[in-house]
Amino acid sequence: MRNYYTAIQFWSYSLLVVCLCPLAVFLGAYMHWPLGVAPLLLLAPPTVLAAVSSPRVCYWTITVLSISSCFAEIFFRPDLEEVRSTYPASIMCASVLVGLVLLIDLYMGKLRHKLSQMHDQNDELVRQLYQTQKQAAADASKSGITEINDKPVSEQKENTSVESGVNYPLLLLTLQDIGRRISTNQSNESLIPTVISTAKASLQCESCQVYLWDSKSRALKNALPARARDRLDYRPAANHGVAAWVIEHRQIVMRNDADQDYRLKRIIEDDPQMPDAIAPLTVGSELIGLLIIDKIDVDSPTIGRLIYILSNIYALGIKNSQLFKRIEEMASRDGLTGLYNHATFQEKLHELVKGAEAQSTSLSIIMSDIDHFKSFNDTYGHQAGDFVLKEVARIWKTVMPDNAVLARYGGEEFIGVLLDHEYSQARQIAEDLRETLENCPILFEGQQLQVTASFGVTEFRHPATTTKELVRVADEYLYKAKEGGRNQVVGLDTNATRKPGT
Repeated sequence: MRNYYTAIQFWSYSLLVVCLCPLAVFLGAYMHWPLGVAPLLLLAPPTVLAAVSSPRVCYWTITVLSISSCFAEIFFRPDLEEVRSTYPASIMCASVLVGLVLLIDLYMGKLRHKLSQMHDQNDELVRQLYQTQKQAAADASKSGITEINDKPVSEQKENTSVESGVNYPLLLLTLQDIGRRISTNQSNESLIPTVISTAKASLQCESCQVYLWDSKSRALKNALPARARDRLDYRPAANHGVAAWVIEHRQIVMRNDADQDYRLKRIIEDDPQMPDAIAPLTVGSELIGLLIIDKIDVDSPTIGRLIYILSNIYALGIKNSQLFKRIEEMASRDGLTGLYNHATFQEKLHELVKGAEAQSTSLSIIMSDIDHFKSFNDTYGHQAGDFVLKEVARIWKTVMPDNAVLARYGGEEFIGVLLDHEYSQARQIAEDLRETLENCPILFEGQQLQVTASFGVTEFRHPATTTKELVRVADEYLYKAKEGGRNQVVGLDTNATRKPGT
């Protein structure tokens, strides 16, 4: 262990895994689950959390402990004779744990490699800037400028740093600030304003904007809404104009390039609103976006080189934040349906309940379970079951309001939180979901699968007043819906809303 904090992390995760092991054995025996399922459900969250937040040796040790717990049931389950499979189920669950950790390990390795490249590049850039400043000072002294000797020393240093139009001390601070923000895993929401502000300070420009590139739709999107005083008349287009040329050739274009490159002259003339400079933000061969700069000194001999250096640093920072966002999404989303997972949903629900309680607003929950889901797996195979889960999740996204928080609660159970919706509104939405599922058969490999679901609906403060009570009451109503014949909605009243004949 490198330090005291790492040791605390390691022993905390180890103690948690050891404590959860007997609980997993008890839960598996009580629920009559196959071997390995209970350890997988209980130990996957702390194992994944350790893989994201701990050193490599630490999280692989935790993974080994978790895998050992998957096989502990073989020796301690009291109902072992009733369980059909022993080693295969435990091996499969252990393989799932190893796969999760390997996937996270792969992404963390890529991130460490990117950060190492960024630090090496920053060191090289600082060295080049220092040599450039030194050369500029030497050239100025050879040119016979004698009035510098008559000025104070502080003024001489200031003139040396800005004589070529570049404030090198400020630029070095800019590089340090960008590097610090990259290493602290800042999101684009906080990184983009830093990019814009440091670009303005370093390039001494009046306007600067960042457009991000979407490779799937081949479109540019402004990373942040421009303020009124920073708003540019120029809007880069991906299919024509100077921006399209920059995207295709991955080269910086400045307004005065028309005098030096005949290929750009016609393009720049056909794009009269072009700003002073457009720089591509690239990492390797991948285009991240465009840096739009206006009102700069295009005649400065070092401005092009400075834009090139800064655009590379900014591209690395934005790419780094995008990679971290992808990892966060993987940790919070269900891999099959794209909805929030169980743990993330609990966190979101806790925040929403606190907000509803503080603001005295309404909040309702819809909980659903697919009817006879096991029959799809048994009849058509597990691929059909996975396809049904994906399609049901798609229908939930379509029918539910845009501000609803949706999650796959576990297995074939789905849950959604409706903000500013009373019980009657939530019940109607649940009925719309039920009817949509019933009336839209799912087509899988040429066969129509008739899917229905049962629903439980409840509202905050009627009667539940906590997150646990909300989920418990919704689950009780869901159980009543399944007990009453399935394919129906049950809520506060005892009468279920059900389509006649179902």
